[in-house]
Amino acid sequence: MEGRVPPAGGDETNANPQVAARLQPQPPPPPPPVRPPLAFHAETYVIQVPKDQIYRIPPPENAIIAERYRTPSMQKKKASRPCSFCLLAIGVILIILALIGIVITALSFAFIPRAPTFSVVQVIAKNPKSSPHKHSQPAYDISLRVNNPNDFMGIYYRTGGVAILSFKGKKIAKGKFPRLYQDLKKSTKIKVVLKGSSATLPNQIEKSMKDKKSKLPILLSLNVKFQVKMKLGTMKTWIIDSQVACTFKVSKLGVGSRILWQKCQTEFES
Repeated sequence: MEGRVPPAGGDETNANPQVAARLQPQPPPPPPPVRPPLAFHAETYVIQVPKDQIYRIPPPENAIIAERYRTPSMQKKKASRPCSFCLLAIGVILIILALIGIVITALSFAFIPRAPTFSVVQVIAKNPKSSPHKHSQPAYDISLRVNNPNDFMGIYYRTGGVAILSFKGKKIAKGKFPRLYQDLKKSTKIKVVLKGSSATLPNQIEKSMKDKKSKLPILLSLNVKFQVKMKLGTMKTWIIDSQVACTFKVSKLGVGSRILWQKCQTEFES
């Protein structure tokens, strides 16, 4: 059987169009379309991890952070100890200061100098001896009891004290207050001698002196100014000006006179 000879001047492609189409080169495929870049959106995700996969031991960086949080509490505990000691020390100091204040207050009341107290014991008027002067004045012996009320201090009565005796506001005699020392809580009886003034003697006083049977009481006033120093142990205080004012009623001015009533007040002058 003879083979088939293709016709001259032509090939199989021309004879079969389908074959010719397959044998022709195919054009390259078009490139894939370019997609625009995706926009980034921040979102929150919740990841659930099973309990059996939770690790109890934190990583090193978490351990450092936990240690930082734990360290201040330890430091606070350590710092609280000095603060507690300071508060305790301040409390003790305040208690000591309060006790010192109480002691000083008690001592100030105990060691504040108190003025001595006076009372009139007796008053006697003595007629003057024979004198060429017609109006000679009598002398007065006044006995006083002086009490030192201080529990811790003695009293020095300095020289220079002056005593004045008055009748109805009129000075009738003047004398000196004696110098003496009086120990603490002591009572001393002293005598003050006063000489009559040059003024005319009141009739009531003259009658009381001469009439031994006179029962007419006489009201007199005695004022004494003096200076004292308080003695505390071996120390002496500054000079304190003092005065005492006594008003008293005497039965008579002769022998056997009695003090019927009296009121004396002593004070320290500032």
